[in-house]
Amino acid sequence: MTKRNYGIDLLRIVSMYMIVLNHVLLIGGVIGQATQLGTGTFNYKLSWLLDIICYGAVNCYALISGYVGVTSRYKPQNIIRLWLQVLFYSVVLNVAVVALVPGLKLSKEDILAMFMPISYQRYWYFSAYFVLFLFIPLLNYLLNTLSRASLQKMLFMLIMIFSFGETFIFRVKDFLALNSGYSALWLLVLYLIGGYIRLYDWNLWHADRLVFSGLVLLSFICFLAFGGEAGHGRVLVNYPAPTILLMAIALLAYFKDLKLDPRSIKWIKGFAPLTFGVYLIHLQPMVAVHLIQGRFSSLAKEAPLILLVDVVGGSLLIYLGCSLLEKLRQVLFSLLRIELLVQKLEALLLRVVHLGTRRL
Repeated sequence: MTKRNYGIDLLRIVSMYMIVLNHVLLIGGVIGQATQLGTGTFNYKLSWLLDIICYGAVNCYALISGYVGVTSRYKPQNIIRLWLQVLFYSVVLNVAVVALVPGLKLSKEDILAMFMPISYQRYWYFSAYFVLFLFIPLLNYLLNTLSRASLQKMLFMLIMIFSFGETFIFRVKDFLALNSGYSALWLLVLYLIGGYIRLYDWNLWHADRLVFSGLVLLSFICFLAFGGEAGHGRVLVNYPAPTILLMAIALLAYFKDLKLDPRSIKWIKGFAPLTFGVYLIHLQPMVAVHLIQGRFSSLAKEAPLILLVDVVGGSLLIYLGCSLLEKLRQVLFSLLRIELLVQKLEALLLRVVHLGTRRL
């Protein structure tokens, strides 16, 4: 049995906090308000620097999927369990927000979407991950069958095409169907990279923290030099951008080798299983629009130190609040014995697949 890497679990926690902070800046309106106040202001630069620091967090999750998945048994029940979790929050939080916000009503489209969260991409990452999950057996076969040299050549080509190509060559953003990284295809590429790192490590550099800091600085300088968001400043601030990709790899390379004491491991064990719930709660469409959108915009008018403290602290409060709600959801599912339903659905799915493959 493979020993659990709690450094990877810590990266899940840190990455999800970074995602929350990123959404506080963007959805919360800090960056939008700072832009209106002036692109030359210190708060504009500070808010974008914070955003760039956190931008690779989504890439980290797909890298972790490959890092963990390449040596794990493929279990359809995993995606069923996640789907039920997504469905729960899609429905329950819709009803809760409608009850809390006066005059808010659900349209027929809203009702249909909340019961079909994947089809309507209520959570783009989960919709993309759902597609990725279907290809994991094939991806693992490639990772475990091809030689190290062959994998290196394949990954080099994928990175050149889908990272450097997407960023610097293919300026029509739908050319590679990456949608600036908001796609299953980009997650597939990241899965392969994460799986390779698990099998063969990452030897391109060893100073992970220095590399991460340098790439943040490079992305930030280019952002300002190329005119910010209004110009071409975001050329290196996209999920497939080489700097953002390498920042995520640097984080994975650093956290996977962390040596943690028993007290830290106990804390990590408590919070790591809650991370996906944090994502589902704070980014649930109704929650994001009616409870988070624009709520932090006034911070852009404050002194830089206040902006920094309130954004960091506000993100932490959201993270902890969502973690508490997710823990309650887990207790509820346990009381309702949802795990038995997961097992039955998996058995049914496997029978359907077996019958289908027999006829081919």
